[in-house]
Amino acid sequence: MNSKVNYSRGKIRIILYTAAIIIVLGIFGIVQTVKLSSYQKKVTATNQQALISLDENLNNISTDLEKLMYSSTSSMISKLSADLWREASGAKSSLSILPSSETSLMNTYKFLSQVGEFVMSLSRKSASGGVMTDDEKAQLEALYEYCTTLNEKIGQMCRELENGTFSFEEYESTLAETSSNTLTIFSSLDDVEQSMSDLPTLIYDGPFSDSIQQGSPALLEGLSEISENEATEIAKEVCKTDDLKLLSEIDGDIAAFLYKADDCTVAITKCGGFPLYMISSEFAGEIKTEPEEAIEKAKEFLKEIGYDGLKESYYYIDDGICTVNFACNTENTVIYADLIKVSVNLENGEVLSFDATGYVYNHREREIPEATLTKSEAIEKINSSLTVLGTQRCVIPTDWETEQYCYEIHCKSTNGQEILVYIDCTTGEEDNILILLYSDNGVLTK
Repeated sequence: MNSKVNYSRGKIRIILYTAAIIIVLGIFGIVQTVKLSSYQKKVTATNQQALISLDENLNNISTDLEKLMYSSTSSMISKLSADLWREASGAKSSLSILPSSETSLMNTYKFLSQVGEFVMSLSRKSASGGVMTDDEKAQLEALYEYCTTLNEKIGQMCRELENGTFSFEEYESTLAETSSNTLTIFSSLDDVEQSMSDLPTLIYDGPFSDSIQQGSPALLEGLSEISENEATEIAKEVCKTDDLKLLSEIDGDIAAFLYKADDCTVAITKCGGFPLYMISSEFAGEIKTEPEEAIEKAKEFLKEIGYDGLKESYYYIDDGICTVNFACNTENTVIYADLIKVSVNLENGEVLSFDATGYVYNHREREIPEATLTKSEAIEKINSSLTVLGTQRCVIPTDWETEQYCYEIHCKSTNGQEILVYIDCTTGEEDNILILLYSDNGVLTK
């Protein structure tokens, strides 16, 4: 009897031990699976970020190579070469993270190294007074064309990554094919699509809009504050209605009263009582108004609310709304930092919104200096492969919160590409180069 009991107890212990081991192994397996899943997610996230960074690097390399093709002064060649060296190094770093064998990407690594080495050799040559030979120009163009091809492939991968159709398992073979068959690809590629990570700057936002909201608002310096009642009357004029109410008072660099009407919100600066911005909730429908008419409507609106002495430069159309960029025009010189944007409904010609923030930050009395360089001398600085279409004086903001007086020279290349080249009125150096992109909807730049 006792032996049977002991046998039963032993059997139960074995079953319990076995069950315990199974449970422990199961838990261990689950933990390892979770760890593996977490690790795989981290690896995927790292790969995705590397691919996006590579796409951005290649977009910047393509743009800077094209600008370098149109450059002619030592300072601009040096600046673009330094930028290209940095972007090429960044691209190689991103490429090294992506899942692929070193050999399959040998041509791509070689290309990125060639970009850096070639442009730095051009920089050294230019600094010592040399100029690009025809062979060097041809090499530069070949590098640009190859980068355009590679850029398209990586951009396509990013777009597929965004919509969920891209697989990193297919990455290695796709990129290897791109790197080794470029001549075949050149003959078959469609027009290059711009990737989401490098959308061109809208000129109506101002080609120098990153620098227009720095420091304190110059327009408001020394002005006294207006009363709420005075601000209310100004807001009524802007919104063209008496039925509005005060929503709040805005603090910050530009203190303002914020009002709300049925379909309109408007801000009036406390100092000086300037309309700062207005936004309408009205939607645009069928396009019935031409852009030229919209520009005139925008001009009239600005005069009505107290902004005069402005010149329109570029416009852009999106979803039936035409947004026009206006800049201050003083002594036949366009002040790009003094920016006001006005959006017009192309269905009925009504102004939907405006933003005078750039103007309020930057507008002041300026003494426009005499140019040391004549217009003809500035044009002589332009790359010989470009044809000049027009020239105007302008003031552009810099990254150092200063302003540069330049000739803005509108040019066209031999392949029909239009470019804006900015030549310093004093030194004759190239301060900036912008590449114009025209579409049915307006003008963009990169």
